[in-house]
Amino acid sequence: MYPDLIKIGDFTISSFGVMIALCFLAGYWLISLETTRKKLNEKVISNMFLATMIGGIVGAKLLYLFENVPLGDLIRHPLTHLLSRGGLTFYGGFLGALIIVWIIAHRNRISMWTIGDLAAPAAALAYSIGRIGCLLVGDDYGVPSNLPWAIAFPKGLPPTTEAVHPTQIYEIVIMFIAFLYIWKIRTKLRPAGWLFSIYLIIAGFERFFIEFFRNTTPSPIPNLSVAQVMALGLIVVGAVKLYTLSNSGELAEPPVPPKRSGKKRKA
Repeated sequence: MYPDLIKIGDFTISSFGVMIALCFLAGYWLISLETTRKKLNEKVISNMFLATMIGGIVGAKLLYLFENVPLGDLIRHPLTHLLSRGGLTFYGGFLGALIIVWIIAHRNRISMWTIGDLAAPAAALAYSIGRIGCLLVGDDYGVPSNLPWAIAFPKGLPPTTEAVHPTQIYEIVIMFIAFLYIWKIRTKLRPAGWLFSIYLIIAGFERFFIEFFRNTTPSPIPNLSVAQVMALGLIVVGAVKLYTLSNSGELAEPPVPPKRSGKKRKA
């Protein structure tokens, strides 16, 4: 574990903070590449990305506090909890960013599905990088395990001296593979929403599966966590969108143009 990379007096640069910064840098780089390739308005997309950074972080922190901190304690010590190390949830950040994107996209008359396709590769890669930060600070680990690769996090959030499933590593690997796949297929000629729907389905299944190895906040539905319910929501949204595109015939392969003959026609 390497929770603190640099510490000078009271000033500390955490490994988690560095990984979050890398998330945004990698995401911005990929989105910039796709914005240029798709010939979209670079200024609007850049402003949208900066706004979603704020919305994502605020949403991630608020959902974490809602799930893990009693309301009375939060009211008595709001700054202590808001500024605490770690404590960011992916789905909170996802929803926070989604709200900001919807507002800006609506004002600029851009389809949300177009923005989703643009951000799909970046979202997959950023999630994988973010889980490296979780691993370094000992956050979001799994249930106790006696497998050879189980890890203890004595300085984790919370600390544990018992070996547990390193679910962060599982997610790093799965979502990096997902990124490679999404990046490979991104150039296929498909209607708006196709790529983002695939991302939603992959991300939903990945998180639903990983939750079986973690002790997380239970939902009102027996044997399912809050994250699993949200993951099922992503899968449903992605599947319904793909089904809609399929029924409309928009997912059909584009016609291949006939090859031109090299012979010149006689005058």
